[in-house]
Amino acid sequence: MTGLVGALVPSPAKLALTAAPYAALATVSLLAWHFDARAVANAEAMRVQAEQFKQAQAVAARIAQAALQHEQAVYQVKAQEEDSAYQAQLADARSDADRYIAAHRVQPAAVAGGGGATAPGSAGSSSGIPASLPSDAVVVSTGDVQTCTDAATYALKAHDWANSINP
Repeated sequence: MTGLVGALVPSPAKLALTAAPYAALATVSLLAWHFDARAVANAEAMRVQAEQFKQAQAVAARIAQAALQHEQAVYQVKAQEEDSAYQAQLADARSDADRYIAAHRVQPAAVAGGGGATAPGSAGSSSGIPASLPSDAVVVSTGDVQTCTDAATYALKAHDWANSINP
């Protein structure tokens, strides 16, 4: 049969049929090499892109940390300013309370021979209680006046703060 094929098929076609498998193998090999090279290039591009992403993420984290530290510093300064203002307001209020206490102090005089204090409003006593003091007056201790002054000052400052948040 080889002789018959050789007689029927011209020489260039015979050559093409013999060389076709080798050409196909070479073509498949070139395609495999091309796709392998593309896969390696794509992998390298992905590695570079991942590295760039990590660097960008690190830069963003540093920027965010710096911004957070700046905000904390600003908050700290504002807190110090507010605390200083509160302390000044509290000192003024305590001074005013001290003046009020001094102006409205009621100190009963000691009873001669008894050594104790007389009760407010005792008839005929020579105590230091002013006659204008009503018999149903409420007398508050110095410590209570100072405590109320401190609490009222704190409450007013808290009220001012709350108004600054939602005016």
